[in-house]
Amino acid sequence: MRRIALLAALTIGVFARQANAALITDPNDPRNWQDATVGTFAALYYGADTLANRQLVVDNHLLDDGLFNPSGYLAGSLVKYNGISAAGLGGAAGRSLDLTGTGGYDYDFGGGTIPNGANGIDNLWIQQDNVVGNTVWDLGFQATKAAIFNTIDHGPLPNEAIESTVYLSNDQISWTQAVVERVWLEGFMSNLGIQWDGFTFAVGTGTSNTFRYAAIIHGGPGALQHDGDDEINGVMGLQANFQPTPTPEPGTLLLFGLGAAAVARRRRTK
Repeated sequence: MRRIALLAALTIGVFARQANAALITDPNDPRNWQDATVGTFAALYYGADTLANRQLVVDNHLLDDGLFNPSGYLAGSLVKYNGISAAGLGGAAGRSLDLTGTGGYDYDFGGGTIPNGANGIDNLWIQQDNVVGNTVWDLGFQATKAAIFNTIDHGPLPNEAIESTVYLSNDQISWTQAVVERVWLEGFMSNLGIQWDGFTFAVGTGTSNTFRYAAIIHGGPGALQHDGDDEINGVMGLQANFQPTPTPEPGTLLLFGLGAAAVARRRRTK
């Protein structure tokens, strides 16, 4: 049992790091991410690029210089698009073309149907209207926060990445506006040269209340930019600690732990 518990603990630690890799801790961090700096976020979220506001960015754990790795976790499922049921919906999803880090923001509309563009965390995306409750994802469980995966088709960042407002609900009738609580500055693609993968961000309500559904509009009070469109790749429910799924049951943890142990053994034999 001790061995199982240890494997489970290690497994939880590995998965937690995937979604929370490296919080920015220096208010004077000199780096930039596609031309955005700590000062950029200080100005956008706290009113001005001052040392005090950059410290607020740090103290509020707003920025994470890491990848959000969604592999193996539950993506939200589109249930309504612009007021129409997503079941059997056609349409044309957007598709970002660069998968090598050499093609910039190039895209077309060859991504298949609207649900195809909305239900995976990949290079496919949709655009929706600005009516709250018209475009809705079912997160699949009672989440405390939601991760929003967006696609970039031009600068500047983070404005073009966070050009949406997210609303959360349990009944798709009463909606609560969410606020941005964390931004992963490397997005989710492991190839950091891919420009359309800008910043993945997570929203919450500032409470411990849970919700089942997330609705997204372009623009709105939570957006950094209002140019009449956005590009949403997908949505994912998170726990309060930003882990992507509920804590697995003990039996599931055992399977994860055994899998991790098997991988370790294979690596040692190479």
